[in-house]
Amino acid sequence: MQTIEKTAVCIIGAGPAGAATSMMLSNLKIHHYIIDKAVFPRDKTCGDGLILYAYKSMELLGGNLFQNFLKNPKFIHSKNIQLHIADNFRVNFKESNDRNMVISYAKRIDFDDFLVNHLSEKYAHKNFGSAVKTIENRENGVFLTLKNGKEILSKVIVGADGAQSIVARKLAKNKPNSKLMSTFVCAYFKDVKNLPLKNDAEVRLIYKNVLLFFYVFPLADGHVNVSLGGRSDQIKKHQINLVEEIEHIIKTHNKVKDKFLGATKVGSWRGWTIPFHFGTQKIVGDRYLLVGDAAGLSNAFYKEGIGTGMMSGIIAAKNIEKCLLQNNFSENFLRNYEEEIKNEFHKLLKFSHYSLRFANFKKPFYYLASLLKSTIESKSQALMKKRSYK
Repeated sequence: MQTIEKTAVCIIGAGPAGAATSMMLSNLKIHHYIIDKAVFPRDKTCGDGLILYAYKSMELLGGNLFQNFLKNPKFIHSKNIQLHIADNFRVNFKESNDRNMVISYAKRIDFDDFLVNHLSEKYAHKNFGSAVKTIENRENGVFLTLKNGKEILSKVIVGADGAQSIVARKLAKNKPNSKLMSTFVCAYFKDVKNLPLKNDAEVRLIYKNVLLFFYVFPLADGHVNVSLGGRSDQIKKHQINLVEEIEHIIKTHNKVKDKFLGATKVGSWRGWTIPFHFGTQKIVGDRYLLVGDAAGLSNAFYKEGIGTGMMSGIIAAKNIEKCLLQNNFSENFLRNYEEEIKNEFHKLLKFSHYSLRFANFKKPFYYLASLLKSTIESKSQALMKKRSYK
């Protein structure tokens, strides 16, 4: 009979949110398990862009993590994001002259592996390559069985297992809400021409029955990540075929097509979902808390969730330390984590929801953006300094 492995903390999922939780727990000298169904390096479908809280989180985690990120040749950086609201009108989200970048590009196979390689050898007990089979909240802890037969009993569980989180489904009893979720497709291309010399991010609003977001992000290996998506319920309602739409944009859009003349797609089109339901579903309960996409912390407008996920992991680890000191893992005690998450992200995420709703109205959104362009561009620099690196 296999021995049940006991631990104070078990993190399910070793993506950015889970890895950040693990690193902060290690900084606090808390031994823990971190498990993932994959073996790293593993690929993850994503837009491959990093902004704001991703930088802040790496700085807070210390150990030269942020410096190592900046020196890594697999990651490149840019000082400008071009948001094309119309073919001949754009808003630039640009860093000030004294700062280095507003966005970085990193393939998830590389970035997630980079984070996992910085996990503590002393405090993080890594168990990769087997998914969670069952999860049950018991009186003395949360009992897990993995598909490889391993059994784990943990005082508290961190659900860092993404949009399809087993912790969110089985313990929080959360259900997907397509109105608070985006669906995207993406693929890598090589030999894309006429990209900005300074690696500016290209984001275009495409109005095709529904509002769609089109991204062109350059990568260190010469590939380009090309993505298209929008709100899941609207895409389904209007029967939008995202692959057909993105191929049509690449071939016919006046501002895009010349870049892809002679370009070659590397691999197939891939899809993924981005949840932004924070504030509508449970993220804490007896002996568990959710971080990252499992908690619905992605930004509704610009879709990024890596940074908010990492920051939520840092906040989670600090609250877990309090749980262990008080030997209290109740939902009521863990609500402090939820309050701290709200204090950190509420204004930003709420504004992103309003922006997404307003952007659906093309002419009013264009008019207001035109009117406030200089204000938006100047105010964004203050926002970036507050929620990004020092």
